[in-house]
Amino acid sequence: MKRYLTLITIGTIILCSTLIGCTGVKNTQLLPPPKVGVNRQPPTAEASRKNVLESSKHVALGFYTDSQASKNSLLKNIKDLDEVAFFWYSFDGTGKITREGNIDLSLKETAQKGGAKAYAMVHNLDTNGFNSQLAHQMLADKTIRSNFIGNLVALTTKENWDGIAIDIEKIPADDRKNYSAFLDELHASLNAKNKILNVSIPAKYHDVPNDLWSGGFDYAAIGKSADQVVLMTYEEHGVGTTQGPIASQGWVNRVIDFAKDSIPNEKIIMGLPVYASDWASNKPTLPNYFTYAKALSLARKLGVSILYDEVQQVPHYAYTVAGVRHEVYLEDVRSLTAKLGYAKKSQIHGVAIWRLGIEDPTLWTDVLKDYGSGHK
Repeated sequence: MKRYLTLITIGTIILCSTLIGCTGVKNTQLLPPPKVGVNRQPPTAEASRKNVLESSKHVALGFYTDSQASKNSLLKNIKDLDEVAFFWYSFDGTGKITREGNIDLSLKETAQKGGAKAYAMVHNLDTNGFNSQLAHQMLADKTIRSNFIGNLVALTTKENWDGIAIDIEKIPADDRKNYSAFLDELHASLNAKNKILNVSIPAKYHDVPNDLWSGGFDYAAIGKSADQVVLMTYEEHGVGTTQGPIASQGWVNRVIDFAKDSIPNEKIIMGLPVYASDWASNKPTLPNYFTYAKALSLARKLGVSILYDEVQQVPHYAYTVAGVRHEVYLEDVRSLTAKLGYAKKSQIHGVAIWRLGIEDPTLWTDVLKDYGSGHK
């Protein structure tokens, strides 16, 4: 699979400037979704699912990271969010929880008072990217794993979280079974406290158990343990690849259809990327990451037109500066509406915005209007 946000430090996006704007380009037909076998029987959710979330709900989840823009977006749009995952926690080699963000529990309380569920998001990201060795150290040692689970449950009760959101990436393929066991054990412990387990997993449309990025993730096993599964349907092209869509419609469709073969529909949440990527010809596999607004501002400054690929359902443009050609791909109201349309058609549980504060403002007024069902 292509590289996901696993090689991107959170600071890269947080430091992006926030500008505003909008575009408008022609539309034609959407790439038809791939056909699914008529005899496929979708998996069913376990009964405990009903104890935490109604299967009939459509949820809009937002990922919160430490920036003023993220805070502003959360406070402004809380009425349109059913759930918020706060990217504030990590862990060490002993299973102890570490605090990695500027934790402000009053924001969590604001979200909850606004009617949204609030999740403590726990990750293995450090200054060098997602730490594969740390993941292995925790997963492979049953004692450390047990300590970690105990600490996660204690965190939810001490700080009154509605659940835990797990974003452990770059898991060694050899730890595939260990990761599945970890989620199963964590789910049992959280369920005993009436807490939710939300899990983010890399997108794929076929299973290669020894794959560097997605091999450690057994969709079927994860689908049994997690209450919610966020498919990171972004970074189709990103760090480690040449230029291309962040999430073309055909690719997203294939990922969703593949996931539905192993994970109950009512648990699947589709990731919505709301950022832009700029590839330069002198650094063909190391794109710069922009906010939506910065991508628009740059196009305006340079006087270039933003085009729209009606087949892949993505906006893009190109420019040349100092002899270096750049290609920019972004996501806007048109591309996000197309993705939401497929989420509705697929009857999956919801969508997740990566991340709050860098989005096209019309996401709230035009794309997600009347979508979430939690507290409107």
